[in-house]
Formats: sequence, structure tokens, C-alpha cells
Amino acid sequence: MASTTGRPTSVTVSFVIWLVVVLANILQGIISLVSGGGSSAAESVGTAPLVGGAIFAFILAVIELIIVFKMRDGRNWARIVLLVLAILQVIGVGVGAASGGNAFGWIGGVAVIIATILMFVGGANGYFRRR
Repeated sequence: MASTTGRPTSVTVSFVIWLVVVLANILQGIISLVSGGGSSAAESVGTAPLVGGAIFAFILAVIELIIVFKMRDGRNWARIVLLVLAILQVIGVGVGAASGGNAFGWIGGVAVIIATILMFVGGANGYFRRR
């Protein structure tokens, strides 16, 4: 089934899920930065690495948002980049689970898997070939 813009519904749903995941990652980073200031790691290395890491993560999130919008517009290179990012995020969730990860990581991992699958089903391949 295609939407009125010629974009398959699966691609639109994938786009929305990717947006939610990226925005949730930004929110989680902000929360970690604000609450992590008093942690033992912050006390041992100072706050500069934490702030630098947060700035770097924010820049990466902005780049990821740009890629998500390019995927929505039918750019196949963006779909491939998101596939690679999804694989890395799922590996990160697995590593986090091995070291006592939380439910937020699992939910994000499952959402990324669903969004990635949706980029490749329901007429998506034809949509990306046309662009």
C-alpha cells in the first residue's frame, strides 16, 4: 500500500520509528549528562570529557536525523547507512545487556530492528530504486 506521495507506508512508518529512536537517544544523552555530573566517573576524570562526549553525541544525532530524512525521500545510500547504524545499535544493546543494560536499550534495539525491516518490505525496494 502506498501513501499519496508515492512513498510506501512501510517507509513512512520506518521514518517515524527512526525519528522516535533518534529523539529518544538525544533525550537519554541529555538525561545522562545532567544526572551523570555527580557520578564517580565524572569525579575521577572531570566534567570536560562528559561534556565533550555529549556534544559529539549530539552532532552524531543531528547527522543521523539528516540521514533519516534522506531515507524518507528515497535515497538508497541513506537506507544502507541506517542499516549499518542499526547493526551497530543492536550490537551495542547486546553489549549493554551483557554488562547489565536497562529496558530502554532493549526497547530502542527492537524499534531499530522493526524500522530497519520496514525499510526493505512493502514496496520499499521499488521506491528506493526509483530515486
